[in-house]
Amino acid sequence: MPFILNKDLLTQSRATLHRRERLYWVVGGAGSGKTTICQVLSAKFELPVYDMDAHIYGAYHGRFTQERHPVNSAWSSARDGLSWLLAMSWDEFDSFNQAALPEYLDLLVEDLEATKPNACILIDGGICNPALLTQAISAPQIVCLATSERSSAEIWNETDERKGMKEAVYQLARPEEAWRKFLEFDDLITRTILKECQENEIAVCPRGETESVDEFAVRVANALGIR
Repeated sequence: MPFILNKDLLTQSRATLHRRERLYWVVGGAGSGKTTICQVLSAKFELPVYDMDAHIYGAYHGRFTQERHPVNSAWSSARDGLSWLLAMSWDEFDSFNQAALPEYLDLLVEDLEATKPNACILIDGGICNPALLTQAISAPQIVCLATSERSSAEIWNETDERKGMKEAVYQLARPEEAWRKFLEFDDLITRTILKECQENEIAVCPRGETESVDEFAVRVANALGIR
């Protein structure tokens, strides 16, 4: 299942995003604390937070067009999007994520048009390939949160919200097989994010065992240069 990365769309997005020096992006695997840290930073520095996952799985679905967003249009029009994704091999899934990113950035740019060019905005997650993201914004504007040594199975059983994903997967055909594949993909996503960050000089911030959320948030803010 081939997915074509639209380099022109990525270049167009870069033209806008690269000028936004006060745009900050927090990435990391599931359970790394992205949303919690974004909420703390938002309160501490009065920053608006743009929840990329919420847009990808929500409002963007009504905005994908076949002409500009063919990869995500295929996903959003699938009879069961979750089953469609889990039917892929890892290489296909990774290819999908890379090809989907420029399409997300295209819609992000549309939303940013309603804000001032010098507006300070914090983006929460939503991407699996930070190396590709550095082609649109500068690496110092991105920070990666690293999880402690917990398995994907442990992470996805931590909260009722995350447990809801397992319930959704278990509605699919061959649920145990689908759940194993979901956890495998989740683990590989985390590994990919960390590897690409390390290779592209993106700051990686693991939370210390005795570090409070507020202390961790201050360290993340320092890594991003937020004052």
